[in-house]
Amino acid sequence: MNGTDKNTLWPMGRAQRRASKTRTKLLDAALVVFTEVGVDAASIEKITDKADVGKGTFYRHFTDKHQLLQALIEDALEKLNARIADDTGMSQSLEGLLERLFDEHVEFFSQHMAQYILLFQGRMLIKLGRDADGAIEAPYLRYLETLEKQVRLFVPAGVESFKMRRLSCAIAGFVFGFFSFGIIGMTREEMQDSIRPLRKAFMESMARFLAKENKQEPQ
Repeated sequence: MNGTDKNTLWPMGRAQRRASKTRTKLLDAALVVFTEVGVDAASIEKITDKADVGKGTFYRHFTDKHQLLQALIEDALEKLNARIADDTGMSQSLEGLLERLFDEHVEFFSQHMAQYILLFQGRMLIKLGRDADGAIEAPYLRYLETLEKQVRLFVPAGVESFKMRRLSCAIAGFVFGFFSFGIIGMTREEMQDSIRPLRKAFMESMARFLAKENKQEPQ
């Protein structure tokens, strides 16, 4: 490669790095704004002011604030998926698996409270029918599929798919639901201490549910 080619390529590399840095600034700013005032009250102007960039710069990276929200949700759930899909120290029982899944959720949400608040808001937008194209819902479905894949190893082969989905929703709902109230007036340590006995009761109920399914005779 001659010198001219190198000089032609280097500016492109710098431009890409600048664009990536600006996109990250917008994502970080949006996470703060969404967390502080909520998705509905958040405006592009508030996000660009927080990121210290112009509106024109915003539109070079995102079409609107909902596309930015989608990117943040995807990033948060991809990181959570990576934790719960990690097979290091593979569980030997359903109880062991559920305990690991709960621990991973608690640790992740405790370390990333802003992302938790964002994910909670995203779920409400879906419930309220504010996700017409399904772009926000898609990463949540992948998250539930990751949970199902982990639990499937300990579930009788005959259990229907819809029951597997109910089981994964129950696991997600337990942790998300606890944190939605636990963040009110509780420290991180208090939340972790409080969830232990509740987690034990939940795991026992899940084990009973699967044992019942396992005993049912095929129709």
